[in-house]
Amino acid sequence: MEPDLGARSSFSAEELAAAAGIGVEVVRELEEYGFIASRLVAGVPCYGDDALVVARLAAGFRAYGIESRHLRTFKHAAEREAGLFSQVVTPLLRQRNPAAHERAQAALAELTELGCALHASLVRSELRDLTGG
Repeated sequence: MEPDLGARSSFSAEELAAAAGIGVEVVRELEEYGFIASRLVAGVPCYGDDALVVARLAAGFRAYGIESRHLRTFKHAAEREAGLFSQVVTPLLRQRNPAAHERAQAALAELTELGCALHASLVRSELRDLTGG
């Protein structure tokens, strides 16, 4: 579910809520739980494109009765996964040559893709008995 973001990269809480199809109170919950973060722009808290993606995904979960607080499991897993991946690429990032940094970026992209595929496969496997598949 990739959103069409266009050229937009800064949203107020109200704009983010409207774009994601959620209430402003849900935006506040997502920020409280650390899923999104605002930055001050001319004294106004604003959210970027990543916050819009998260807010839209949270809206999808809410359609099934899964609230922001229930999504903490995903956040904790993502933090652990990011920590593991950072251990892999940190030696490359410590090098001063641009080629090493490019390899680190490519490795992170591949590791992220592998992690997503593994997660999806493990969830399907865990739910196989439930669905009879």
